Amino acid sequence: MDKYFGYDDNIGDGNVYTQKMNPEIQILWEDKDTLVINKPVGVVVNRAETVKEETIQDWVGERIKENPGEWRIGDKLFEARTGVCHRLDKETSGCLMIAKNPEALRYYLGEFKERRVRKTYKALVHGRVEPKEGEVILPLKRSQYDRERWQVHYEGKRAVTEWKVIERFVLEGAPHFRNALSLLEVGLKTGRTHQIRVHLSFLGWPIFADGKYLNKDQAKRDNEHLNHHFLHAGVLEFVSFGGEKVKVEASMPEDCEALLRTLMLE
Repeated sequence: MDKYFGYDDNIGDGNVYTQKMNPEIQILWEDKDTLVINKPVGVVVNRAETVKEETIQDWVGERIKENPGEWRIGDKLFEARTGVCHRLDKETSGCLMIAKNPEALRYYLGEFKERRVRKTYKALVHGRVEPKEGEVILPLKRSQYDRERWQVHYEGKRAVTEWKVIERFVLEGAPHFRNALSLLEVGLKTGRTHQIRVHLSFLGWPIFADGKYLNKDQAKRDNEHLNHHFLHAGVLEFVSFGGEKVKVEASMPEDCEALLRTLMLE
């Protein structure tokens, strides 16, 4: 039997780059093996030497300490990942899956690898996107000039992104894009790093306020309206470790919703 789970409230106090994580992380769906949360903007998923603030892995670690009976660890892979099944960029909000035991983690890693988990995003991009629906298949490779950026490159790994236009808007201050904005529903058929951001930028539709793949002058103007890129992992569809078909939906951050309310329709 299909199940649908959603959450209409929003997270955050408007300060997305605080060093302490907002403790009120939404749990969107949970069973004995699995947790799906709405990751806030500005929170890093994985621990790293270069990351000084609290991460989602730290948050999971605290939950394990508080409720050890709900979790089963003692496995090197599980401990290395703290059950995190995939990742989202720091500025990207939305659905993030966490396994509660090693068997569930390996199951979900296999599901992601075989592309059986469906991830759907919402993205606000510069430009009037045409056609209204489409798919791009372009290989991606890490940039040799900037290790934090990725690029379309013939030596890269195959990456497939599909899009559908939800709405079109007009916002003054982006003459290079004829002051046009498009709100897209974006689906991933592969899961490469920065895939959506790189593909859409390459097509001439960079994500609003994306400081990495949008020119600096436009990104600065965008930041007057929004202080992070507009990309949200809104829907996650999967078959759970327990065999249930599940669809989880995460509400957009309030600042993204507020921006959309200020925009004039085309």
